[in-house]
Amino acid sequence: MPSISSPVGLSIPPEDNSCAIEVLAAALDQRDSYTDIHCDRVSQLALALGKRCDLSEDRLGHLVLAARFHDVGKIGIRDDVLLHPGRLDEEKCRAMRTHPERGARLFRATGREDADHVARLIRHHHEAFDGSGYPDGLKGGDIPLEARILTIADGYDAMTSARPYRGPMPHSRAMGILTEEQGRLIDPDVFHEFTRIIQAGALEEV
Repeated sequence: MPSISSPVGLSIPPEDNSCAIEVLAAALDQRDSYTDIHCDRVSQLALALGKRCDLSEDRLGHLVLAARFHDVGKIGIRDDVLLHPGRLDEEKCRAMRTHPERGARLFRATGREDADHVARLIRHHHEAFDGSGYPDGLKGGDIPLEARILTIADGYDAMTSARPYRGPMPHSRAMGILTEEQGRLIDPDVFHEFTRIIQAGALEEV
């Protein structure tokens, strides 16, 4: 069986049940094409940042899979929340915040040998460095490094991507927001590596 190709050219180890991954990808695309495209871009950013953080090949593979499917739990979010144009109210926000746990359960159900590793990263991609995130309120180094990488890649792409109800945020403004979030939402050391990617021009290749 051929390996599953990631959107960034990293080969994901083949599995007898790899068709389950393709089903998840297709389901996500059908549910919300923006989320599917966003996940592809986050995969590319996360891989570049993971390499800067000297992750092993195995950990890079887990990171790319987690990035590709970090929002797969949104498949189970109702339309008036998922497709809402603009800021969510408190009730809708609570519903949206269930997607990391939903996504982790979905990925674990694929039965892949690495499913537990990847599901853990999916579950924790909305944790905050100061412990104010969700779903488990993990703090600092208790958050897996790959999840801390995902937080930055996810946030940057979400801000700089166009949506039907708003245009893309300029790169400089997005970087300013991330800079202010160091130590609260994001890991300052990982963000430093992200700025080095930008300084090296690697972001333009993503």
